[in-house]
Amino acid sequence: MKQLLLWAGILVLALQPAMAQMCNMAGKEKGKKGGSVEEQIKSLSDQGREAALKGDVSFLETNTTDDYTTVGGMGTVMSKSDAIQMRKSGDVKYSSIDVSDQKVRVYGNTAVLTATADLKGTVKDKDISGKYRIGQVWVKQGGKWKIAHMQSTKVQEGS
Repeated sequence: MKQLLLWAGILVLALQPAMAQMCNMAGKEKGKKGGSVEEQIKSLSDQGREAALKGDVSFLETNTTDDYTTVGGMGTVMSKSDAIQMRKSGDVKYSSIDVSDQKVRVYGNTAVLTATADLKGTVKDKDISGKYRIGQVWVKQGGKWKIAHMQSTKVQEGS
């Protein structure tokens, strides 16, 4: 009996590389169907950027959680309804948003996106142009990825 358990253990160890390769191949197949989670989050984030440039509120309405919060580059905290109202009223306007250094880390039904954004824009006619570090927390709700929180921090000159 002990020898049988020993052989079973050796077999499991021997099969681990093959099982890992099969799991990796399954992940690539998933990527062909709907994209990896990382690709999905980056795509959604790009859609959000495009909506912001157009002043379109529909992205915020459908792709953020009900309790969404954002902390702006100057430390202001806004709810989902605040963010939507700012965009609807035209108080926030963007003429360009160039994103770089995007990275997505996935933890089950939660994903964290970090990036750098060089933007040109205004809030209530005050220039907010500059370089920002951004972080977004995405959660999967009802089978759909939504932003639960966003934080942006203006990069100080020389940093």
